[in-house]
Amino acid sequence: MKRFVIAAAFVVVSALVAGPAVAGGGGATIDTFPVGFVITSADCSELPAGTTLTGSGTEKSITVAKTKDGVTRIHNTSHATGTATDQDGNTYVFNYSNSFNVSDEGNPGVFSGIMNDSFSLAGHGPAGLSNGFQGIFSTDFTTFTTITPLKSRGDPIDFATVTARCDPL
Repeated sequence: MKRFVIAAAFVVVSALVAGPAVAGGGGATIDTFPVGFVITSADCSELPAGTTLTGSGTEKSITVAKTKDGVTRIHNTSHATGTATDQDGNTYVFNYSNSFNVSDEGNPGVFSGIMNDSFSLAGHGPAGLSNGFQGIFSTDFTTFTTITPLKSRGDPIDFATVTARCDPL
C-alpha cells in the first residue's frame, strides 16, 4: 500500500505539474512498472503458519487529473499480475486491482474520495488469498494517507496505520 501511495503521488504531481495538457485537458498519464513483495504468515493471518511468499510482476497505472474552478479531481486505476513462490517451491499467480476517485473540493491540496482495492493469490500450494476493501481515502499524496473502511473482506491492511497485512501491494 505504501508503494502504491508513493507511485500515485508521483503520477499526481506529474499530472498537475504538466499543466493544462494533462491536468485540465483530461489526458491520461499511463505508467507501467515492476512490483514485488514478500509476505509472511507473521504479517498475514490468512496464510498457513511458517509460510513466506515472494512475488513479482508488472503493474499498469492510469491516472486522469482535471482541474476546474479551482477543484482538482483525480481518478486512478491500477492493475498488477504476476507470480509468487512459497518457501517450499510451490508456485502461485496473483492479481491486484486498485482504483480511486478523489477531489480536493472544500480543502485545497487534501484529496478525499472512494478507494476500491483487491488482492488475490492462488496456485499449487497450501496458500490462497482473497482480500479487499472499499473505503474513504484521504491524502495529500505527500505527508499523510488515511483509509476509513466501508467494506472489507479478508485481512487486507491495518487501517489504523495503512500498512500491509494480506494485501502486500
